[in-house]
Amino acid sequence: MSAITLASRVLGLVREQVRAHYLGTSLASDAFGLAFQIPNLLRRLVAEGAMSAGFIPVLSEVEERDGRPAAVQFATRYFNLVLAVLTVVTALGVAGAGLVVAAFVLLGGREVSPEAQQLTISLTRWMFPYIAFVSLAAVAQGVLNTYRVFWVSAASSVVMNLAIIAGAVLLVGAVEQPVYGFAIGVLVAGVLQFAVQVPFVMKLGFRWTPDFNIGPQVRRALWLLVPTLFGAGVYQVNVLVSQAIAWGLGSGAVSSLQYSSRLLELTLGVFAVAISTVVLPSLSRDAAAGRLEEVRDTVLYAVRLCCFVCFPMAAALFLLREETASLLFQRGAFSARSTSMTAYAMSFHLIGLVHIALGRIFVPVFYAFKDTRTPVWTAFVAMIVNVALCYALTGPLAHGGIALANTASALVQTTLLAVLLRRHTGPLTDRATPSSLLRTAVATVGAATVIWHLSGVLLAGRQGTDLLVPYALVLGSGAGTFLFVCLVVRHPDLAELIQLVRRRLGR
Repeated sequence: MSAITLASRVLGLVREQVRAHYLGTSLASDAFGLAFQIPNLLRRLVAEGAMSAGFIPVLSEVEERDGRPAAVQFATRYFNLVLAVLTVVTALGVAGAGLVVAAFVLLGGREVSPEAQQLTISLTRWMFPYIAFVSLAAVAQGVLNTYRVFWVSAASSVVMNLAIIAGAVLLVGAVEQPVYGFAIGVLVAGVLQFAVQVPFVMKLGFRWTPDFNIGPQVRRALWLLVPTLFGAGVYQVNVLVSQAIAWGLGSGAVSSLQYSSRLLELTLGVFAVAISTVVLPSLSRDAAAGRLEEVRDTVLYAVRLCCFVCFPMAAALFLLREETASLLFQRGAFSARSTSMTAYAMSFHLIGLVHIALGRIFVPVFYAFKDTRTPVWTAFVAMIVNVALCYALTGPLAHGGIALANTASALVQTTLLAVLLRRHTGPLTDRATPSSLLRTAVATVGAATVIWHLSGVLLAGRQGTDLLVPYALVLGSGAGTFLFVCLVVRHPDLAELIQLVRRRLGR
């Protein structure tokens, strides 16, 4: 599962590299980014949240209490309801694409060229059916996950990225504008994400029947997902407003922010999410048993490990932001100007790497105490901060102001979570954590110093793939310096991390 998830994230980066190669930070790239964002955000809102909050718990309960035939009936009725609703939503989205794009222009508060609007409308119509297919795929995923089949759904994300990459590469010469190759790839990706899961669902004994009756179980599942829809909606508003304001700043703003966010998410996915996955499974058991001391120890341990990884990573990427963007993206239509715009956005996004990672560790702790309200209202406060700062900072900082607004709102949310967490755990203090953070900071300063000096010697004047070897040397030297200083200052978390990796590899 971890390997497939990592492969999906890497392919997501490759997908963005292909987009950068063919579209760069052009008007077409911005149009694709916005048009794909609309069904993608709706997918996160109505599909992913609905599965975890409503469908899976009820399906598990029906299977346990009433057996497989009743579970099949419930799953079929839920699937048919999703099919009916999403058919209507898709038809409305395709017909009303112009109104959707006009709403984006209104949110942004700035004029957008008619050419950009028309292309975005066209691409939205092409890709809007994606939400229907991927929502049906989410129901299939819910069935498989309920019966402990996880890898198939994870692999469907790999299939999605491969389909978009293939659509772009194979159709670039066959369509009037290369961007339509990406749009067709997205549509095919949605179909494949559903299709690859169907045989495995059928192996479990599930068969489709035209049963459109809404029974009590379906109504209960719908009721359970209401709080999740509100929480997810807060996040989606954040993203939508940020993208809409960026669109009004001119060609390249949307794309450069999305390329920068992709790098941030890749870093968080590989490190922060992995750390939380490894060290937090015991939280629910300890919280349920009232073992608050163990909960505090686990949370602080996760904080120390997260900072041990994210401090040097944030410093290194900040110092090498221009070289990182150039190495990963600068080829084809992605020009030196595109690199500069993406690096500028990265400089503000990376400031938030550490506290965004910490926020992703704190939220599951609230869930362990069955507190779902606090993360939702802290997200709402963060949304207000983000929207206000997006409008306030774009004047002096252009698209960098949007990245800074995202970072500041994440800082507000993480701070609120840390303060309010004490209501469940008591004071989150010990002797080990301040000492660990200080030693991590010292080692990070040492690594940053080495990277800063070597980059001026080895990376100056290089662009694109010419950076590969010297970039690796600079980054490797920084990592070596960090580990050396950790050994010198006898950093306890280095030994802990080595033992943790050995245990995981031993399995």
